[in-house]
Amino acid sequence: MKGIDIHAHLCFPDTYENVDKLVETIKKEMTAVISSSARYDESIRVLELAKKYPGLIFPTLGYHPVEGDDSEGVMRLIKENKDLVVAVGEVGLDYHWEQLTAKREKQKEVFHEFLRLSKQLKKPVVIHSWDAERDCFETARAYGIPLIFHCYSGGVDLAKEILDEGYHISISTNICFSKKLKKVAKIVPMKQMLLETDAPFLDPDRIRKKNVPWNIRLSADKIAELKGVTKEYVLDQTSKNAVKVFNLKLRRQ
Repeated sequence: MKGIDIHAHLCFPDTYENVDKLVETIKKEMTAVISSSARYDESIRVLELAKKYPGLIFPTLGYHPVEGDDSEGVMRLIKENKDLVVAVGEVGLDYHWEQLTAKREKQKEVFHEFLRLSKQLKKPVVIHSWDAERDCFETARAYGIPLIFHCYSGGVDLAKEILDEGYHISISTNICFSKKLKKVAKIVPMKQMLLETDAPFLDPDRIRKKNVPWNIRLSADKIAELKGVTKEYVLDQTSKNAVKVFNLKLRRQ
């Protein structure tokens, strides 16, 4: 497979000038992209894009703990489109941007609501956990549902606990410059690894340009070096993992 980016914000407001042009390149360069949302308006656009490009663009709908708006509206959209939506997310906790205890507790309440919905619909959850990895892990594992730790930035010890539970860790394009993430990637079994860009964010060149989904190939290069395998193997195995955990019905290549 050419590779699957399991987390890209193709429909984030005021980001890509021409999403259809971007998708034309995705068709040529990739197997598929999971287009994530973090708020209500983005969710609407993600659904429209996924319907326009079935088997290539897949939607996840969620509520960012800091930037999200209208959690009830997003939950309604997930229920109404449960046969199209491949996962709930991104949802979770963010202690990096939120310091107030009361607001962190509110984040937890909303997180529980989405976890309950995910369990009800039998959907995996894509977790946002910036500086809150431990609390996200302890909270979500009680629900007995598949978990994907999006853009994981925690330590090796917690990563081992996450992996021991059978969950997936998604390696972002941060691996191109993060020594910490390289250490994590080294211990993640290939069968539990996923790749993502978090595009348009996390540009691997770190020069403030917009990230693009096919940059997962740069991550695959770094992972291949760390594990002593080929880039093609990394792209193929992580794609197979994505198909399995998200139950993707791919277009014919």
